[in-house]
Amino acid sequence: MDVIALEVILIVVAVYGVSYYLYGKKVLEARVVRADGRRLTPAVEKFDGVDYAPANKWVLFGHHFASIAGAGPIIGPATALAWGWGLPLVWVLFGNIFIGAVHDYLSLMASVRHGGLSVMSISEKTMGRKAKYIFLAYVWFALILVLAAFLSVASNTYIGTPEASTMTWIFMPLALFFGILVYRFGLSVWKATAVALILELIGFIYSLNHPLIADYGSWVAVLTIYSFLAAALPVWYLLQPRDYLNAYMLWAFVGTAVLGGLMVAGTPLNTKFLYINWAAPGSVVGAIGDAAKSNFAWFWPFVPLTIACGALSGFHSVVASGTSSKQLANELDALLVGYGGMLTEGAVSSLAVLLPAAIVFDLTAFQQTAGIPADTLLKLGINTTSTPTLLKLGAQPRFVTAYGLTQALAWSKLGADFASVYKVFKVFAATALTAFVVTTLDTANRLARFAWVEFFDWVKPKSPSLHKVLTNRWLASLIPVLAGYMLAIPQISDPLNPGKYIYAYQVVWPAFAGTNQLLAAIALLSVALWAWHEQKVRGGIAWLILIPAGFLWLTVTLALALWLYYVVPSLPPLYVTALGGIVAISLALDILLMVFFIRGLMKKT
Repeated sequence: MDVIALEVILIVVAVYGVSYYLYGKKVLEARVVRADGRRLTPAVEKFDGVDYAPANKWVLFGHHFASIAGAGPIIGPATALAWGWGLPLVWVLFGNIFIGAVHDYLSLMASVRHGGLSVMSISEKTMGRKAKYIFLAYVWFALILVLAAFLSVASNTYIGTPEASTMTWIFMPLALFFGILVYRFGLSVWKATAVALILELIGFIYSLNHPLIADYGSWVAVLTIYSFLAAALPVWYLLQPRDYLNAYMLWAFVGTAVLGGLMVAGTPLNTKFLYINWAAPGSVVGAIGDAAKSNFAWFWPFVPLTIACGALSGFHSVVASGTSSKQLANELDALLVGYGGMLTEGAVSSLAVLLPAAIVFDLTAFQQTAGIPADTLLKLGINTTSTPTLLKLGAQPRFVTAYGLTQALAWSKLGADFASVYKVFKVFAATALTAFVVTTLDTANRLARFAWVEFFDWVKPKSPSLHKVLTNRWLASLIPVLAGYMLAIPQISDPLNPGKYIYAYQVVWPAFAGTNQLLAAIALLSVALWAWHEQKVRGGIAWLILIPAGFLWLTVTLALALWLYYVVPSLPPLYVTALGGIVAISLALDILLMVFFIRGLMKKT
């Protein structure tokens, strides 16, 4: 039986719409959190103009969505295509609804109810003081892996599609300009938005024919410097306006994915690759050499080591409680920001990555059924002889190629030139990816700064002067991004393909994704305790939170343990020590936190 594009679009939209209203609004907002628009939020009570600053709900939605999305909902599903496109789609949909969106919304609201404290500090109230410092250390290490993976992904994307780098650096001054118009000259958000979007469109058109070219190491260095500076600046200066404007680009990205899908709605999806194999090659989870060819990467439990954010992400809890809770102007805005933001991210994975991949998975068959001359694809850099399927490409090229080809097929039906449309949408896809990534880089480094500062709060009563030095925002911003740089900069010789290199993100990604997903389990367990003890949530609703958290904890703990056994021995010495060490420490901290969780759940109130 054929499956067509329209069926997938309708399923995804219906599932997300129903879950937002019935689960998000009627259960989480009304019965768990009991949100009250009259209650003052930390952004209002603690306003300082640097970290605490109330934002328009759509501005905050843009910041939150752009910050949480990163490369995870794109690179993760593209990597997971090794299992086929069906299993990743199921994981994204169900993970989104039952774990990811619940985790994000409750993390945001638990932080708001605790004066803007991070989810790590909230764990102190639910699990005890030791849990707080263990959690902070865990988060700080996890954020270093976020920085390393995303520095490498963005740099690799700039090399593959240098036009995207041009747009990135055009966009930065536009964001600064928008922030000055709104926050310094008092221009309305909508008027300033109109001006900025017109300039953004002009900048994108310019970038199509003016690529900005540099080597991999240079891009890693430039992005490291950017992340360091942006993490220490006030939120209104760059973070809020850039994330808000980025959101329009990302909505356009998702919107064109849906529109393109509708324009080819009757196109059959490639069901031959709906399911490939339960056990994928080890290269899917970062193995190198002989281990890369061995089929030990079972979909369960290994899927969280690939799909890092499209379904769920612990990084989101740190964003929600680290920056978004400090900018929420009204408790009733939180459902749109937290729950809606996560569902929008799921739509990115489902409709902008997996759906195009399902349409063009077999490039040879796509070329024939679409009636595209082989020489046309060759001129676009697609050789169906050497690259018959998407699996012959890396994760990032899989994504931009599938997105570009789907859009080209759609618009060519209206008479547009196939090759020209492909180039525009390939650049647009790469630009959207790097917009996600660059946004996450400074947010991740800002959150690492927050975690570092909180970790040393015990020093202040004993030595205020030492505490001032340790928690200096410039120092606290520099240390994590330097560690990320050291992990991102190597290019590893591929033993299976002499003369070719493996970029750092391909090795770092599974460690980042795994620690990130484990963080989600720990954060969800922490906010479940908040709901249990402080909100007095009991019965079936409590189990709706506890069971997914326990399942996720078991899945990722097992996956990371297997990753240490199967993958780490195949890696270069730097990564054996750094990644293996971070993951081993993370697993130990994770088990300790589970013990604290059980004690907290049994504690009488």
